[in-house]
Amino acid sequence: MRVTAKLPKTLAERLQQGGHPHRIPASWADYVDLLSASGDLPVEYDVENIIYMGIASDNHEAIVANIIICLGNILGDVPDMFIRGSNRHVYIPDFQKDYAPDVHVIQGAPEVFELRKGLTANTNPWLVVEVLSPSTYVRDMQEKLPFYKKIPSLRHILYVEQDRPLVTVMNRVGDSAVWETIDLDRPEDAFPIAGQSVYLKEVYKKVTFEAPEGKAKKPRNKKSGDL
Repeated sequence: MRVTAKLPKTLAERLQQGGHPHRIPASWADYVDLLSASGDLPVEYDVENIIYMGIASDNHEAIVANIIICLGNILGDVPDMFIRGSNRHVYIPDFQKDYAPDVHVIQGAPEVFELRKGLTANTNPWLVVEVLSPSTYVRDMQEKLPFYKKIPSLRHILYVEQDRPLVTVMNRVGDSAVWETIDLDRPEDAFPIAGQSVYLKEVYKKVTFEAPEGKAKKPRNKKSGDL
């Protein structure tokens, strides 16, 4: 099966597809072959489908950058903590799923799975972060989240809305299959990472939200640190 023929090959083709996830039925072997030819096109594998995305929004990338900065400030000098972006995949062996979270953190020695010769994915994330958009919400929340929760090493999951200030923080209770969830939506709200606080005003720093249809956008607050 030649899945490469069905993938968008130019920037114009990617823009025409929009930001929604697109699926191509394929075997795992097809996916592994594709990884050698897909270039920088973000792809994942799930339920016998290759799934690829369009181009991320400015808000999405600004939030990802902010989160990496926040995590770097907290974990950058911790010897056994490693921060990775979406080009580094997370593979879930028990379910043959290969995901590309926007950010993930490994605690301890990375454990890897060889996708193909010369290309591996991590299997033991300690924290994963997904930045949500209207086009990816169903996939991230309904399709990927249940399987993230089955990763034994995973202790923290952050789902961050890109079009409004809302962070959903999920923490595993001990070594159980139980997760506690809290939603945060104020600039002064914070969640702990490795004993230090990450504030929403830092997660959404320099991020501009569109005003709801029919309402004028409120002027930006000029105070340092405000959304």
